Amino acid sequence: GVGGAAAPPRMFGARLAGDAVGALVPSARLAGEPLRVALVRGGGATTSAATAGVALDRLLELIGNMLAVLAYVAVFAGSRGATHAPWALALAMLVLLAMLAMPLRDLRRGRPPFGVLRRVAPLRLTARLQPWLAGLARVEQHVGAIVRDQPSRLLAGLALTLAVELLIIAQYHALLTAFGVGLDLPALLLVLMTGGLANAAPTPAGLGAMEAAQVMAVGAATGRPELGFVVGVIVRLHSLLLLAAGGVALVWLGAAPRAARADAERAVG
Repeated sequence: GVGGAAAPPRMFGARLAGDAVGALVPSARLAGEPLRVALVRGGGATTSAATAGVALDRLLELIGNMLAVLAYVAVFAGSRGATHAPWALALAMLVLLAMLAMPLRDLRRGRPPFGVLRRVAPLRLTARLQPWLAGLARVEQHVGAIVRDQPSRLLAGLALTLAVELLIIAQYHALLTAFGVGLDLPALLLVLMTGGLANAAPTPAGLGAMEAAQVMAVGAATGRPELGFVVGVIVRLHSLLLLAAGGVALVWLGAAPRAARADAERAVG
């Protein structure tokens, strides 16, 4: 959609590698985004197109996660009784969705959200940051073109994001069932929701926070906190598998450019 598509294996590997780095560095998973941009750019895309593609992917994922949280809260509160905490979380998601809608509206109207930086920054500072501001403007142009000219592509991406959320529910149900842990749908959704919140904890890969969150979540849902520890261990094994896959992808994608450069040097020599 932004003219920055690399080969599917490279995009797949870049996502795995970026998620692995983002999980290990306590930065709410944002640390992996520059790596994703660099790896996609290595497939022939321009920096601005690669950045716009990663930004759109993260935006769609964020919107999908917020909509999923709203659905999870509705299911859990409807089956277990409404309390203040779930509805407060749902209200926070609604506020964040409204905040995300404003820059998208500006992009649709042709008003870049970060354009204000170029207007209010001092001339001396603007001159120093000119290359960065120009790059940011190109990224905004790519994203704005999708929002303004290809809304159907954006909606298709959001639909796929929601389909991924459904797939994750089925994945965790199968994973926990394989270890003999049976949770009903509200409890399973609570496990997913608290796991996502634990990933934002300022610890590498949510270490400790993930296990504590699952003990509290499963204990609150089933009255069996010891079962929450088992769930936490299972979720941790799953996350370690993804981290290992991301490390392999990073080594693979990093080795390919080096091999290409070595071949070119031998050909010149």
